[in-house]
Amino acid sequence: MLRKFAMVTTLAAAVLSSISGNTVKAEVLVPLQQYLNTTNRNYEANQYKTSYTIYVPQLELNGTTITMNPKAVGEPVKLPIIKRNGMEYVDLEGTTPLIGVTYTKNDGQLQISPAPETMQVLQNKPVQGPLSWAFDPWPNQGAPYAEKLNASGDNIISPSWFKLHSLGLESSPNIDIDYVKVYKTNGYHVWPLITNRFDPGFTSGILADEALWKKYAQNLIHYAYIYGFSGYNFDFENVDYADRDRLTKFVAYLADELHKYNIQSSVDVTGYSNSPNWSLVYDRKSFADSVDYVVLMAYDETWAKSTIAGPVASYPWVREHTEKMTHEVPSHKLVLGIPFYTRIWHEVNGSTRGETLAIKNEPTYFSNYASNIIWNDTLKSYYAAIPTASGTDKIWFEEHKSLDYKLNLVKEFKLAGFAAWRKGFEDDTILAMIKETDLGKGVPTAKPVVEESKPVVEQLLTKAERKALEKAAKEKTKAEAKAAKKKAKAAKEQQKAAEKAAKEMAKAEEKAKKEAKTNASREEATTIPSVQVVKK
Repeated sequence: MLRKFAMVTTLAAAVLSSISGNTVKAEVLVPLQQYLNTTNRNYEANQYKTSYTIYVPQLELNGTTITMNPKAVGEPVKLPIIKRNGMEYVDLEGTTPLIGVTYTKNDGQLQISPAPETMQVLQNKPVQGPLSWAFDPWPNQGAPYAEKLNASGDNIISPSWFKLHSLGLESSPNIDIDYVKVYKTNGYHVWPLITNRFDPGFTSGILADEALWKKYAQNLIHYAYIYGFSGYNFDFENVDYADRDRLTKFVAYLADELHKYNIQSSVDVTGYSNSPNWSLVYDRKSFADSVDYVVLMAYDETWAKSTIAGPVASYPWVREHTEKMTHEVPSHKLVLGIPFYTRIWHEVNGSTRGETLAIKNEPTYFSNYASNIIWNDTLKSYYAAIPTASGTDKIWFEEHKSLDYKLNLVKEFKLAGFAAWRKGFEDDTILAMIKETDLGKGVPTAKPVVEESKPVVEQLLTKAERKALEKAAKEKTKAEAKAAKKKAKAAKEQQKAAEKAAKEMAKAEEKAKKEAKTNASREEATTIPSVQVVKK
């Protein structure tokens, strides 16, 4: 159901800038319902009211002043909801007036009101190299990095949260404000990754429809200002070569619109090859003129569907493509992509099939096949040829030693930093090696992460409202306890039934054994002894 509460009053509130860069400030939490009763944004809830979407007006920029058009339907943004002790809140300090609510404090008392329709552009501080960067395609899995990858420069984490859609930007249902808060507390900038679905036909359609471009840009700005993103990563792959100029123009448009709001951008490119859709389509030099960083995906030297086994990222190949790209992309803008994975190549009867192998799963091979593994000093990697029942398995390993050679290129070519694909594939030896690597500013000394205190300030509720919230929390706890009790009872009954069935089966088996023994005795008693006839 789409709802909108009329704005009753407009307060002249100070412009919020708490999400600048990767700064984390104290939380100012208001109950979700209190927010919904106050906001001047259209909103709708899902069927179970576990998620809310607000519609943020289109933005107009005049100098450094942002004006919101309340008459416009706006673009959808998933409302960032924080859960604390079973209650749901919205953090007004961690976001901006784009959510339609602002607050003031008078004599220590918090007052919330509908937000004004103007605010100032945020003064996000640009990231500084050498960058240490990781892509996180499954941000709802695994624990966040507790420390910086490398303390020489800024650190970036890129969760895969957005896709281009024919109607506008499509956000992941797993987008999570707590994920953002944790990483920013740990010293990271959050730059979500946006894909084109790797679909050339779809991509061609959106590149031809420039009216869509504004929707994408506006929604990216909305999300950045509401969730605290200071940049984005464009992962546009498998694009028809005929769309090369349109792709270049599209990336430039997005980067320019984001820059107006002090939001940085980056784009991923492959190494050089003769493939029209996967390499020639990239105008790398023009990209470098538009975005803040160009990320060289220096992996898949031998791609997944290759019919010939080979390394994912041999040192000579990585070095060659890095050096060549510095002639098109200034070194201070070029980020070297490194792989946290390799591949096992199964060769059987002349055919080859590749299978991804995460670095964290390699120790088994080093333990079980040590005699099959040799160091290749030309490729700067360990190599194994392992005989199998049907052929041979071949592996060019990526591990801390091979990656160390590649990371040294960051310092040698004075690159902007490195970016790893992907979080969750590495192991502790990789993280330890990266932490101690000189990326161009000497070996860094990482400082321990000290999480800032986050006092919670809640909107004062009426006695009836507080009682209603407390009652709802108690009922929820009671329902959960009842469900747990019911589940435990069902499990107990199931166990009893299983034990009873087992006893009955044991009795049946014992009875069958006795009957078989009795029948055998009877047959023995009634059997006529055989008589052997001997001829004389």
